[in-house]
Amino acid sequence: MKIKGKIIRNTDAGFHEAVMETLFNKRPLDRKPFMLCQPERVEDIIQIIKFARENGKKISVFSGGHSWSANHVRDDSVIIDLGNFNRYEINKDSMTATAEPAVSGSDLLIELFKQDLFFPAGHCKGVCIGGYLLQGGFAWNGRKLGMACESVIGIDVVTANGEFVHASATENADLYWSARGSGGGFFGVIVKFYLKIYPCPKYCGMISHIFQMKHLEDVYNWAYEVGPGVPESVEFQMLMSRNTLKYLAPGIEAAAPIFADSEDELHEAKRFMENSPIKNKAYFRTPFVKMGVKMMYRFAMTHYPSNHQWGVDNMWTNATIKELMPFLKNISETLPPPPAHVLWLNWQPPKRETEMAFSVEDKIYIALYGAWKTDAEIALYENWATDWMKKMSHLASGIQLADESLHKRTAKFISDENLRKLIEIKTKRDSKNLFHEWHSKPENL
Repeated sequence: MKIKGKIIRNTDAGFHEAVMETLFNKRPLDRKPFMLCQPERVEDIIQIIKFARENGKKISVFSGGHSWSANHVRDDSVIIDLGNFNRYEINKDSMTATAEPAVSGSDLLIELFKQDLFFPAGHCKGVCIGGYLLQGGFAWNGRKLGMACESVIGIDVVTANGEFVHASATENADLYWSARGSGGGFFGVIVKFYLKIYPCPKYCGMISHIFQMKHLEDVYNWAYEVGPGVPESVEFQMLMSRNTLKYLAPGIEAAAPIFADSEDELHEAKRFMENSPIKNKAYFRTPFVKMGVKMMYRFAMTHYPSNHQWGVDNMWTNATIKELMPFLKNISETLPPPPAHVLWLNWQPPKRETEMAFSVEDKIYIALYGAWKTDAEIALYENWATDWMKKMSHLASGIQLADESLHKRTAKFISDENLRKLIEIKTKRDSKNLFHEWHSKPENL
């Protein structure tokens, strides 16, 4: 096979190191792919698919390598690294943009911000949009603008048959529907996204209250009670760790990123924090602080440093706080050292009108992020997140693919109806099962 791009085979020196270099999560792996390909053109991807089909190899794809479970690293597979597909264009007149899969969502949003524009990019700097949009895309200002994949208006994709096609609501609609929410189970190689963009909110910023761990019960009871009434312009979340604000005591950071289009909306958005009955228990409080997007990324990335190993898992839930509280207390007592943390996200999803594969979400999102630096710590921390999620599974309505641990346990991440439809489309579009699916089948299969 000849392509304009690099090919590294598993018999080549440095192959394992090259594969590990594709991963944000530096957890050692014992999986051994067959080949790593770095195409530069659509024609190269077509050739790689033809090679895999003729040689009985399955294909996995990645754009930035931020999958916690290393979804693209599979035994005996051909990995397609889309890192060379990293261009984007912004059209302010039509309020649209095009972006290739290896474009960093943070880079795109920072550039849009300069032009007083906005796109619901992800919270972590450096995450590329390919995998992010495929799994749904929980975003800055996502409660108002929706899942990021709902702002995808078209895709260019190479299919399992080696065809290069465009897909939208009116053309190859089955691929378009599947690409928004199937995550690592998508059966094609997307080389370009067509995006709807938005005016930048007039007020972007954050209010924060930081509590000591001794106030855990009061904090979570308050968050649960106010959650349903928090305006959609607020992305209310709490982060529990042993090192709040990077250098202080164990506790809980309650943060309210706000994206308001008017002064009245801003005042309404701030009210639940300003009138909080427990605010005086916080040992550190801020008023609303206006922030640019670079500052917001800097704040988020204090909790997700590079060059760490991670064990991550999550759940959606509509359980009562009485049911959740014993687990939250026990989790707080077993928290690994920082940057390990627990995320509580007040989501309260709207009724979605978008027809797409994405279909599982709930009132509250809880995610556990175990983190460590050395191989010697693996036995201590690698199963911390998943073990707790297993214990809480009776309270879960599903998981989101962004923080999945499907290599360790099965879970529901798509509705029964949408799963049946997705399987039907895959059977038609990838009849030879060329593309790898998820590490484990959805629990509802």
